[in-house]
Amino acid sequence: MNQITLNSPPGYGTLVPLDRHRHGGLGLRPDRSLAWCAGLNSVFLSAVELAKAALDYPIAFVRDERSGEYQPVAVLGLRARENLFVGADGQWRPHAYIPAYVRRYPFCIAEIPAAQGSEAQRLICVQEDQLVPSASPLFDSAGEPTPGWAPVLQLIEAVEGARQQTRSFAKRVEAFGLFTPFEALAVPQGGQQLRLQGLFRVDEQKLDALGSKETKLLARKGELRAIYAHLLSLENFAKLLDMTAHGRRNQAD
Repeated sequence: MNQITLNSPPGYGTLVPLDRHRHGGLGLRPDRSLAWCAGLNSVFLSAVELAKAALDYPIAFVRDERSGEYQPVAVLGLRARENLFVGADGQWRPHAYIPAYVRRYPFCIAEIPAAQGSEAQRLICVQEDQLVPSASPLFDSAGEPTPGWAPVLQLIEAVEGARQQTRSFAKRVEAFGLFTPFEALAVPQGGQQLRLQGLFRVDEQKLDALGSKETKLLARKGELRAIYAHLLSLENFAKLLDMTAHGRRNQAD
């Protein structure tokens, strides 16, 4: 089986195409944890997640260097490779919203470049070391899906569908000229200055200056709500600063 490594999402290991025969009789590891994303200081969000995610995280936009497209992210830490929401036990911080990007692991959709004149192929892939022989497999020994596969597939398909919607949302915000770069600067008490660069936000003055036609379009598509969720979420940078300072105090103790 050919391994797919070029498009592995951040935090993932080596991916292989999910094969119902090869992976028959296997299920998710019972001891799986979220330690795989403990070194990610941000994770991608879909547009439909912004309202929920805004309650717990600052939401910013980043720009892909290759495609130039903007993508919303939940900022999880103020330092590189710092995720303040994954504890030493590998569990997510209690009561905080867990982004679909995290819940989807160890699966994802990989796009295989197409030959000239044909469409790109999309495959469900998996980080194979997260599958083990199980009494509750995803596929039985004959390769037929079990009831346990249905919710996994539903989540994978929902994330993929939301990805396309999010691309359209971000392109519209860009087309309206609303993005502006900013830096997240924080100075924990008694600590070193922390600076996150390469972030973008919606410019509120430009948003207020939009014509009624553009505003109505954003509202009709539910994107105006997502924009305001993003803007309100920026207050959560103070929450990250408090969490960082609390961690420093614990280390000192």
